[in-house]
Amino acid sequence: MKSKIRSRLLNLVIAVSLISIPSNYSLAENPSIDTAANNLVNLKIMQGYGDGDLRLQNKINRSEFVTLIVKMLGYDSDSDLDTYKLSFKDVSKTNWAYNYIKAAVKNKLAYGTNENKFNPANNITYAEALTVMVRALGYENSLKGQWPQNVIEKASELGIDNNIELEPNTQITRGEMALIIDNSISIETVD
Repeated sequence: MKSKIRSRLLNLVIAVSLISIPSNYSLAENPSIDTAANNLVNLKIMQGYGDGDLRLQNKINRSEFVTLIVKMLGYDSDSDLDTYKLSFKDVSKTNWAYNYIKAAVKNKLAYGTNENKFNPANNITYAEALTVMVRALGYENSLKGQWPQNVIEKASELGIDNNIELEPNTQITRGEMALIIDNSISIETVD
């Protein structure tokens, strides 16, 4: 009898826990990631794919990355974007992130390569993400020393890297990027 009760209780606990977890979120290894992603969804900075899944465990590419940064800063509502010309060989006007890429480049958040490419499908490394975030917050001119250590130190000083421990060349996930942005939202920007 105790076994049946324990089994039913276990099933009830599992059922209740499944109800309280949004179906479009995958549980991350770092609970701070789920909190950060939820915050960004509520702020309309982050959204899921067509099926609503945030895919927090997936690597984040340059298109997705600049989209999040542009939304965080409110540059997606820039009415002058139509007049700004973007001439990367690998970014067509039909690319879903075209206007986000334009906004990022126009506002000097991200740059292309010397081959006149943006590489929208390339994944972002931790050092690259921190570099753009430090730039977005206006602290790029205060960097001292060699890249990437100067960016890592500044990010740590500002709290951008709270709850994240990664090597500079590690390709980051969408969840880790959500945490970087969530950490950065409350940081005072400088001009």
